Amino acid sequence: MFSSASSRLLLRRLPSPLLSQAAAASKMSRGKVTHSSGALIAKHTRFLSTASPPPPTQTMANANSPPPEKIAPEAGLGAQDAMKLFIQHGVGRRKLNEIAVEKGTTPLVDRWQRMVATYIETQCHVITLLGYTPDERGIGLYTQHLQQALASASPEVQDMLRIAGRDTYRMVLANAFDLPLMEEQESKGEMSIVDARNVMHKVSLRMQAPEVLEKVAKICSTSVVMTDSPEAQQIDMARKHTVIQQVMVDDVYLSGGSSSLVSECGFGEGEDGYVKLQFQLAEHQGDPL
Repeated sequence: MFSSASSRLLLRRLPSPLLSQAAAASKMSRGKVTHSSGALIAKHTRFLSTASPPPPTQTMANANSPPPEKIAPEAGLGAQDAMKLFIQHGVGRRKLNEIAVEKGTTPLVDRWQRMVATYIETQCHVITLLGYTPDERGIGLYTQHLQQALASASPEVQDMLRIAGRDTYRMVLANAFDLPLMEEQESKGEMSIVDARNVMHKVSLRMQAPEVLEKVAKICSTSVVMTDSPEAQQIDMARKHTVIQQVMVDDVYLSGGSSSLVSECGFGEGEDGYVKLQFQLAEHQGDPL
């Protein structure tokens, strides 16, 4: 249900599927809302939680060395501990603090993307020390190896790693948006799987609103690139990605003020309510529904 990037959420979906979907959507007739445009937006009910900018460019570290062939679950737990260390006390924490002070002056989507980038940069640094390349391919291979290792691990170890990934992501959220989320969660407890699925059902329904579909269709049918070069196409996809994220935040999650989706779900109004909602949904990031 809630794919992890949030990798955690972020950990599992580093390449953003929204970019490829936007590419397909750009073939639709200009401004026309069709069944395919509805399918495009329906597939990304949680994209702001999971979509991520491209990971850091590969460095020379491990570039000429063969990657590991497998990994032990204990190594995955150790990697999460290392992530927490850097997020709490390292460069990652400083970058998240810089994001936090821009509240009110920089759009939520821009800060969210930088938060995701900081998470991925930190993860790249950690997996490099395990022998993987610090890029999308390295993270994908690391995740694949970890999933293979967990398949034969005990339920206790599987749950330990799930909780470690969830807590790391939550730590990133709390620091990037300067909210006492960890303390609030301890007092309120976890959201139930039933409530989480109900929330995402409401998100899906709001995404089917004609005005939202129309706006997405127009965005994806418009291109500003002047050439057909791969670089220009990538820039255009990134632009569409960002604009669609903004539509999701403004028109799906936050539209309506006191009657907004986040307010209806009991998380308050505005971006704080959105962040609190994503914090709670992290508990069910692995739910297939």
